[in-house]
Amino acid sequence: MTIKEYFKEGIKAIKDRPQKERLAYFWEYYKWYALIFLLVIVLLVQGVLGVINRRETALSGVLLNCKLGVADKEFLQDFYAYAGIDEAKESAAFYTDLTITNGQSKNDLNAFQRIMGGIAVRDTDFIVGKSDAFPFFSYNSTEIFMDLRDFLSQETLAQVSDRLYYIDGEFLKLFQLPPGTEITADITKAPDPRKPEAMEDPIPVGIDISDHEAFQSAYFLGKPTIYLGVVSNTTRPDTVMKFIEYLLS
Repeated sequence: MTIKEYFKEGIKAIKDRPQKERLAYFWEYYKWYALIFLLVIVLLVQGVLGVINRRETALSGVLLNCKLGVADKEFLQDFYAYAGIDEAKESAAFYTDLTITNGQSKNDLNAFQRIMGGIAVRDTDFIVGKSDAFPFFSYNSTEIFMDLRDFLSQETLAQVSDRLYYIDGEFLKLFQLPPGTEITADITKAPDPRKPEAMEDPIPVGIDISDHEAFQSAYFLGKPTIYLGVVSNTTRPDTVMKFIEYLLS
């Protein structure tokens, strides 16, 4: 018997019965068909609503060793207004659950791999962290951070000259060895990032954003100094620039 014939037989058997009996018969023999049909409808509606309500990512960043505050929504709404971002169509995605301590633990390795994965698929625009976590990304063989001399205008560089975080290009070479070569350099012995005059090849890769009160209230990142580094393969440089301007305003 085909499905069509099965349903025709069922309808024929109950068409002359009272409504209560017809409903009971229907539920007894066809409830699973009805439930599956309803499930399909619900999934289709959810899929359509998901497409309609989906927002594009306007900005994506990693906030290392962060404790989410209570004012993050207010901070983001204020930034959206500053940057001209339509909140109904776009949103910022900040990853606040990643912790880096001394770079040696299993949790550190897992966090680092997650961050590198986001960078590899070009989903991360910037990384924010304290001076103790920043070196693990500053001195990396893949050059995670952009040289800010290639990102900021000369005027802006001059304005933030006392806020810059530097790495030494010569010290960086100790970590850029051929694959399979053991790296013996000690990252804890990197030159002072605030003293470019003591470096052989100073490269600015971070900006001190510690004094933006709204940002600190929204995202507890610790003290004393918080830096922002622009990821070298960001696909949203204009929005990153607006974000930096907003944090420095």
